[in-house]
Amino acid sequence: MSIVEMEIRFIVFAGPLKESAEIEFGSGLNLIYGPSNTGKSSVLDGIDFMLGSEKPLKELPEHEGYDQVILGVEFSKSECFTFVRNIDGGNYECFEGLHKNKPLDIEPVILKPKTETKKIKSISSFILEKVNLSNKKFKKNAHNGLVSLTLRNSLDLFVVNEANIQKESSPYISEQYTKETEHKSRLKFILTGVDDSSLLPAEVERKALSREAKIELLKELIEEQGNSLGDISTLENSLAELRDQDKRLSETILKERSTLDANEKKYNSLVNNRAALREELELKRKRIDEVKEMLSRFNLLQSQYASDIARLESISETGILFEALPTEKCPTCGRRVSEDKTHQDCDAGIQNVVAAAVSEKFKIEGLSNELKLTVNNLNSELSSISEQLPSIRDKMSSVAKELDIANPELVEQRTNYSELFNIKSQVNVSIKQHEQLIFLTKKKEDLENSAPKNESKGKGESERSLPTSALFELSKEVRNFLHDWGLPNSNDVHFDKDTGDFVINGKHRISNGKGYRAITHAAATLGLMKYTEENELPHLGFSILDSPLLAYEEPENEEDDLKGTDVNIKFFDSLSAWKAKQIIVFENKKSIPSKYSSGKQIVQFTKKNSGRYGFFPTKTKN
Repeated sequence: MSIVEMEIRFIVFAGPLKESAEIEFGSGLNLIYGPSNTGKSSVLDGIDFMLGSEKPLKELPEHEGYDQVILGVEFSKSECFTFVRNIDGGNYECFEGLHKNKPLDIEPVILKPKTETKKIKSISSFILEKVNLSNKKFKKNAHNGLVSLTLRNSLDLFVVNEANIQKESSPYISEQYTKETEHKSRLKFILTGVDDSSLLPAEVERKALSREAKIELLKELIEEQGNSLGDISTLENSLAELRDQDKRLSETILKERSTLDANEKKYNSLVNNRAALREELELKRKRIDEVKEMLSRFNLLQSQYASDIARLESISETGILFEALPTEKCPTCGRRVSEDKTHQDCDAGIQNVVAAAVSEKFKIEGLSNELKLTVNNLNSELSSISEQLPSIRDKMSSVAKELDIANPELVEQRTNYSELFNIKSQVNVSIKQHEQLIFLTKKKEDLENSAPKNESKGKGESERSLPTSALFELSKEVRNFLHDWGLPNSNDVHFDKDTGDFVINGKHRISNGKGYRAITHAAATLGLMKYTEENELPHLGFSILDSPLLAYEEPENEEDDLKGTDVNIKFFDSLSAWKAKQIIVFENKKSIPSKYSSGKQIVQFTKKNSGRYGFFPTKTKN
């Protein structure tokens, strides 16, 4: 049977009076990132809503004005369909082809969100038929009761939201006791392609692993650890030496951390001091430019004052000369004073003009003196600032020299500190391997020295429901992802059937911080998809991960913090190179390296006026 898979092509929120909110997706890696409250969760919730969720969408102010959610999908790059659903829920309308607006000239097929009837299919049946996953059944209890595979009871293997990716539980198997058997059967089906349809709902003979088979299995596991079946005393002596080395390394790391913190504090202080000096120098330069500009303008004003004073002095002198002329003729109108009666209407008022000119001159001289005082003050300020500049430059030069000395030392200290951690990590791996070897060797010896017993068969049945060989291969896929991403302390990965989860470097995955749990959950989800690809097994065809790099955003402690590492770069390098599968990642801005801040199939929500503010447009439709 050929493998058929599905990829999401777009999701659209549409309304009659609002501009549509939409995002397109392509094959391979798709990245959507940005700060909180920009609509990333709405995109993921919308996809979940369109894949059979009966829960209504969260009520958000941004949803007001929208009445439809539209999802475009493509099956194995040949068949395309568009699902349309009212934002409040209800049935789906299914249209052939890809349409970002509900087509009015195509008759849709109606699909139900959950329970189907003879006439109307569910969206789960529609999609599962397309990807050759229909009519699959899983065992759900000890009485061989069966449950059908649906989108809703399997979607958590392909779509992982932020709450689940950091949860303290298995990425494959629910913590709920009532779901454990079903989820183990589900995982077995994904790993083998064989479901439980043929299982008879009657009492069947239960077979437990024989004592000899257990011993052989333990031998295989011990050999996989690279041990030549040495005696326990040698292993215990080596373990004691490793633990002593680990203790000494921890003490050295603590001392190095203290020294490194002090030097980083000093270095940061120098950087801040340099920045403050640069800012002060810039402010002084700006003030010099301002003062020079004002002096230039004041010089022009002073010239104007001088011109005005000279003009007023000329008026005053002219008036005095007018008064000194003979009085027989009027100096203003030229008529004879004694004979021409019309002269009586001439009012020369020369004395008033002279007085006014003198008064205005005094006023302008006062303004001129005030301006000279201001100019003198500005010249003094200019001189003072200019004298300060060499001192600031000297201080900057001194700080720069200190930084030139401190930076190489700090880089060397950081390198040494990182090397110590790497050595400690290797020692921890060796400790876990020795502990596991001792445990397996003791268990093997106990079985070899004990007589056969009638053992409980319930556990054997549970273990046998998960294929050991396939889990071993799955663990390798997960380990390969963690290795490619450069996640510290992750070079040894195996699946624990008792817990239904991975043990990484001898430590249960869920015993770590939420950041570590998030990225290892992502590896488990992608590892499962990679395993199905390598073994040509059915898979829905895509994986969606919400906040897998949480350790960059909200680490629980120092061990959980990935800031300062290149795990994020290697993470996206690894996924961008995997072109055959669709992967959709939602992330916060802090975890995005500059290399992946923009590009094809990368969408950034800025929460600013520049770029794309968020998923939902801020404008209404014209």
